[in-house]
Amino acid sequence: MSRDTTTSFFYIDPPYYNSDCGHYDGYTIDDFRQLLTALTKLEGKFLLSSYPSPILTEFTKANNWYQISREMNVSVNKGVSGKKKVEVFTANYKL
Repeated sequence: MSRDTTTSFFYIDPPYYNSDCGHYDGYTIDDFRQLLTALTKLEGKFLLSSYPSPILTEFTKANNWYQISREMNVSVNKGVSGKKKVEVFTANYKL
């Protein structure tokens, strides 16, 4: 990565493979695994937004990453409101 330095910061907000991805349909667990593998090689810092998943837990433990979870309101179409999801923020630095 030409932009990856020790002073770089990356905010990563991919489609969530384990949800209804809407127009991002087709983003798979294999795509997410490739992303997580790429994050293990970064020199800079990153903050990743995602939903909880076993694969994320596996990479977090293996790489000593940090996580915080927050229950968030989910924006949905057609006037439905009140839906909540747990969102996980994962980083390679202390949060």
